[in-house]
Amino acid sequence: MPAMIVTGAARGIGLELVRRAVADGRRVIATHRPGPPSQALDDLAAAHPAKLRLMALDVGDPADVEGFGARVGEPVDALVNNAGVLLERNADTLAQTMTWAAFETSFRINAIAPLFVARSVLPLMTAPARILTISSFMGSLSYAKSDTTAYRASKAAVNKAMQALATDLAPRGIAVAVIHPGWVRTDMGGAGADLSVEESAAGVLAVLDRLDLSGTGRFYRVDGTEAPW
Repeated sequence: MPAMIVTGAARGIGLELVRRAVADGRRVIATHRPGPPSQALDDLAAAHPAKLRLMALDVGDPADVEGFGARVGEPVDALVNNAGVLLERNADTLAQTMTWAAFETSFRINAIAPLFVARSVLPLMTAPARILTISSFMGSLSYAKSDTTAYRASKAAVNKAMQALATDLAPRGIAVAVIHPGWVRTDMGGAGADLSVEESAAGVLAVLDRLDLSGTGRFYRVDGTEAPW
């Protein structure tokens, strides 16, 4: 059975995606930052040794990303690019807290890494396969609010990169899309957010399961409806 890859799986939405996927009988490769995985992810792997494989991956390290597919070394039918960072909460374009370094790192992790992770595992994918990247409505160009600028810009950039990847992979029978997972009660989203991680992960997996070439190159909300670019 081909595997599903989930990046950034140590906590939050990524961890819940893995938990639900293995409960559904899927084989999952879950990545975490270099070093020991979170206790929750480690416990999940111990409970599902035949279904869940843990792999360290630094999505900010080009060499680690480029070698990732070779380390995976087995067929893959789905990739969920979930790993991401939010480094400058509520900083507008003129805020002193919105630094060059925060902007650069946000683009490296949120915009560049998903494309190159996908490229690394492409040799392992055959049609029908799917690539779904966790984005955010904060990156929609139709939403002209100014705060959390580096995060917003990085999500707008990954939307465009995935739209282009969808165009390139359609002839190979591989569908690509991005999804807004909702405002979720995680370390990133905060305790006052609208959705639980369980609700968000269920919606993300539902979109992933329905994704095919008829819906490739699109931006989805967690409820499966389309979001404006």
